[in-house]
Amino acid sequence: MLIVTLLLMVWSSMVRTHELPVQYPPCFFNPLCTCSKAIPDLGIVSCYNVPMPRIPQPINSSKVFMLQLENNGLTFLQPQFLINTGLYKLQIKHNPLADIPDEAFLGLERSLWELELPYNRLFKIPNKSFRHLQKLRLLDLTGNKISNIAPENWRGLEDSLQILRLGRNAIEKLPADAFAGLSSLEILDLRENTLKEIDASVFRDGMAKLTHLYLNDNQLVYIPYAQLSSLKRMKVLDLSYNRISKMLHPLQEPELRGVQMSLDILRLDYNQIATLMPTDFQHFYKVNKTYLNGNPLAVIESGAFRDSRIKELYFSDCNLIDVNSADFSGLETSLELLDLSGNNITNLQNHIFQEFDFLRTLIFRDNRIDTFSPVEVFNGFQYSLYNLDLSGKENTVISLQDLRQMRNLRFLSISRMPEPTLVPENFLEFGMDIKELHIIQSNLNTIKNHAFTHVRGIKYLDFSENSISNIEDDAFSEVGNSLLTLRISHGLSSTITEIPNKPFKSLTNLQHLDFSNNKIKSMPDTSFHFLKRIKRIELQDNEIDAIPKGTFQGDIHSMLEEVNFAYNQIKSIQTHTFVDLLSLTTINLEDNAIKRIERRAFMNMNRLKYIDLRGNKINDITDEAFQNLPDLEFLDLAYNELNEFDLTSFDQVGTLSSFKVNVSHNQIPKLWINSTTFTPPTTIGGNVQANIKVLDLSYNNISDIMKYYFKPVEYSLSHLYMSHNQLTNVTQGIFGNMPHLQWLDLSHNDLIEVDFDCFRNTRNLQVLFLSWNDIVDIPAEALRPLKKLRIVDLSHNKLRTLPDNMFTDAIIESLDLSHNQFMRLPVKTMSISAALSLSILDMSWNTLSGIHTTDAIFRLRGLTWLDLSYNRLVRLDDGVFSDLPYLSHLDLSHNKQLILETRGRTFHGLEDTLFYLGLSNISLLSVPELPLTRLQTLYLAHNELASIPAEMASNLTSLHYLDLSYNDLTVVPLITHTLPELKTFNLANNPITAITNTSFLGVADSLEELDIRWLSLSTFEAGALCKATKLRRLYITAYTGLKNFNFPNILEYNHGLRDLLIDVENETDLQKEMKGKFPFKLYNITLTGKALKVINSDILRGIRNPHLHFGLYNTSVSSVPKEMFINAEWVRNITIDLHHTDTRTLHNPSSGHKPGLPRKQFLMKLRLAGTYLNCDCDIGWIEMWQRKHRQYQEDRCNSYGEFNNFEREEGDEFNCWDNGWDDDIRETFCMNKNNMSLSNVLKTEIECGWSTGSYIDSSNLLICLLFLIIRMILN
Repeated sequence: MLIVTLLLMVWSSMVRTHELPVQYPPCFFNPLCTCSKAIPDLGIVSCYNVPMPRIPQPINSSKVFMLQLENNGLTFLQPQFLINTGLYKLQIKHNPLADIPDEAFLGLERSLWELELPYNRLFKIPNKSFRHLQKLRLLDLTGNKISNIAPENWRGLEDSLQILRLGRNAIEKLPADAFAGLSSLEILDLRENTLKEIDASVFRDGMAKLTHLYLNDNQLVYIPYAQLSSLKRMKVLDLSYNRISKMLHPLQEPELRGVQMSLDILRLDYNQIATLMPTDFQHFYKVNKTYLNGNPLAVIESGAFRDSRIKELYFSDCNLIDVNSADFSGLETSLELLDLSGNNITNLQNHIFQEFDFLRTLIFRDNRIDTFSPVEVFNGFQYSLYNLDLSGKENTVISLQDLRQMRNLRFLSISRMPEPTLVPENFLEFGMDIKELHIIQSNLNTIKNHAFTHVRGIKYLDFSENSISNIEDDAFSEVGNSLLTLRISHGLSSTITEIPNKPFKSLTNLQHLDFSNNKIKSMPDTSFHFLKRIKRIELQDNEIDAIPKGTFQGDIHSMLEEVNFAYNQIKSIQTHTFVDLLSLTTINLEDNAIKRIERRAFMNMNRLKYIDLRGNKINDITDEAFQNLPDLEFLDLAYNELNEFDLTSFDQVGTLSSFKVNVSHNQIPKLWINSTTFTPPTTIGGNVQANIKVLDLSYNNISDIMKYYFKPVEYSLSHLYMSHNQLTNVTQGIFGNMPHLQWLDLSHNDLIEVDFDCFRNTRNLQVLFLSWNDIVDIPAEALRPLKKLRIVDLSHNKLRTLPDNMFTDAIIESLDLSHNQFMRLPVKTMSISAALSLSILDMSWNTLSGIHTTDAIFRLRGLTWLDLSYNRLVRLDDGVFSDLPYLSHLDLSHNKQLILETRGRTFHGLEDTLFYLGLSNISLLSVPELPLTRLQTLYLAHNELASIPAEMASNLTSLHYLDLSYNDLTVVPLITHTLPELKTFNLANNPITAITNTSFLGVADSLEELDIRWLSLSTFEAGALCKATKLRRLYITAYTGLKNFNFPNILEYNHGLRDLLIDVENETDLQKEMKGKFPFKLYNITLTGKALKVINSDILRGIRNPHLHFGLYNTSVSSVPKEMFINAEWVRNITIDLHHTDTRTLHNPSSGHKPGLPRKQFLMKLRLAGTYLNCDCDIGWIEMWQRKHRQYQEDRCNSYGEFNNFEREEGDEFNCWDNGWDDDIRETFCMNKNNMSLSNVLKTEIECGWSTGSYIDSSNLLICLLFLIIRMILN
């Protein structure tokens, strides 16, 4: 299973290969890793998604500047293993590391500057391991499971540590002097923990150099002024996403006299502040930027900002109804920017803010301003205002001429204009400094000649979300030299079917042109011939049926870098469509209707790196279609209709790169050689050599591969993916001569035979997947020549045994033999030396009857992970695992006849190493003695345990995960009172009758995840979970039989709860159970259970988080109502995941046309793969949602925010969406359309939903009304 997980991780990154980090050459010790230099100094070593249970030995024999290990399945660090490397930076990320040995970094005392260990499974700070690192300046422990810190954790780092990241852990309290002595610390990140307060003594030593403090997304209820006042150099303070309701509390006042802080950035976004009282900011003397976005702020009382100096104030997405100058008194001499976007402001007073002499930027976007006089309101800003945003559909009509008095305006954004025509007179008397103009969501339909005569310096024009039907030829003539960006995305009337290229003739300096998401059907071949400096052209989501030859010309478009024609209706790519474009790096033609690619369609482009042809109908790629593309890195041909694939077409492609080709999800029945283009077999291939390094042929119908088919890529291929095909054998003529092949995936085929010489000259193979086949036998000679083989997956076959000494010289690290028919451990399959290297062995789902000392298990001394579950084990010899000194994971579950004596010595020898033990479903009546002081995870599910002895806890002091589900417990066991580190507790499906206010007191301080589904409850006291303030995830049944059972009441004090997974056993629509307000941090609501048939539209009304993830799994819900999402008034961003459910209709959950709109929701991610829908107009909205998704994707990703403390993190599904959602729609099916892919149905059959556009002509509306009247009369 571990290997399968690794495979999925690698596949998910490979399918979008252009997103991978910069590639260096392969490392000598493992070509799956990259090294920036050759031996003896390897430079930067990166091993992303490379299965690696241990760090390779050769690394310690070389000098290494930087070592990056991510998604490797790394479970163990050998002590002193990096002693000779001289590392400057070490990053170990997303690995199942639970412990760091004390001597792990020995030898790096004077070289290691940066140590990054994020997103592993560390439960404590491994302070002894880095105590002697004299130069360590950065320590990153983000995303682990750390709950406690202490001052001694940083001993030895006092003079060196500058950056400490402890975010996304479970730290509830900072002890006194928690960071004492860290005199050089500049950045401290404590975001997304469970901090409720900050002890007064935490920062009492002043921390003289601390400038950045991140306390966002905790449970703070007040601003800790006194505690922070000693941090004299602090510049950035982030307190967003806490529970702060007031800026000042009366009880704080006596201790705050004289306290004043000066900051560069103060973030208080998405707290619970409803009112700003007088003098609320008295303790912030000077703040450059203050953010209060997303608070329920309705009132700003006069004097709130008295005695403070703030330059920029942000109140976006609050509840303000009215503002006036008095609200901001005290800021007259400091305020430079005021953002009031997304409120409910209806009126602007005359002469507002005129006392604010330094105000340069005003943002009123997306309010409800219905009456105001721009001339009077902005009369005092004639020379001072630089940026003004009045855009928004609900703001009033604004005449450009009413803004002319602001002579120094540089940025202007409006929506509604009194006239639909843009003419020169609109800008009469405007200043010449205006550089950026947005007229969006307007009624604009005409841009007249010389419209910008009076504003000749404009660099950026955005006319998106309009219905422009006419752009006159000389519309842009006066801005031809200045304009750099022109955007009219979803801004053209449907009457414009040809790209309006004549106005382009003057835009000789334009660099970015965006006409995406319109109804353009054609374009002349001269459309872009005047755009000599163009770098980027976006025409995706139109109806263009052809790209005429000559549209792009090398001598004209020498600076062109990116073209995007995705989601059009292009039928073919003609000869010389893309030729001699020397700066072009990206061509996106995804999801068109392309059937044929002509000869030399892509030719002579030295910098081209990425061609996306995914999701077309390609069935013919002519010879030499791709010519002289030396730097091409990725060609995506997945999801097409190819029935053959000719490798010789790529002989002049990717010669200077690591060329990757994805041909998965096509219709190729066999791989064969075209006899008309090849010489006889003796010289087959001739001199034709393709340069493909990674080739993906998975998910086709390949049943036969002709001998010598791979000859053109024999010497280039390093990765070959052929899973999910219909291959029946593995022969030497196909796979036997690939000297550089390192990764071969033949899983999910119909393999029966593996020839003895099938890999004769493929001697560098490291990773081999043969799982999910019908293999009965593997000859010893087949794998014996593979001396570099490390990862082998033979699971899900019909193997009974493996030959002796099949692995003699290979250094096998991971061997998966699960789901076969083995009766004994295949220890003798490996030589003694080979067996010593084995770290992971999966023998689950076999027929093993016993593990005995006579099985020579001692030869597997290197094992760290052993899975023996789902076998027929009856007994285990005492101390049978004692010769496995590194074993940390042992699973014996689901061996129903296994006998473990209560005081037996089965686990003798594992006392100091075992972290994980699975003893589920082995018919236990009592818990055996487990003297395992380092054990962290214990599974005892599916047994017959009626009680758990409390004394058992004395030997399990490190236990963090305990699964007691499916037993015979009638009460919550008292053992929980003596397990102080328990974080995850599963009690599901026990005959427990009562959950009381004292049931979980013992674990309340540590519990983060609790499962109490399917209990036999007659009592559930409302305060049962009130002390579990660290609880983040709760699995619970809707106990409808209990009187007044209500989730908000039960969860009232669980302020840290983020995930609520509800199982429904009895019929209910959940209205009663979900009525009320949920904790502010709760964002994930997932519903399961076949008894759930209808969902009440009010169930999400109590969600108070701006982010919502809604999931349905294994339910009988046929339709998900739109009103359910509309009623979630606090929600802005939504993700939806439906799988293994009976849902046939999903109504549009979005109420806004783009992300980030106030009072509006927008769907960020949709997961439907494997779902069968009724594809009619009820789901037709998905097509337009996809268009909007793409239209605003870049804006959303690029505006992630300057304020975030570092790069976008994994799993953050709301700030920027992933690129896999389009494939998810391809894997969703229409049951009323012969199970066609939803993606294809949306393209061809469903013409409804949003796709009718944002604006409807009055004539069209009249026709619709007449039609309805006639229909009513006839009926």
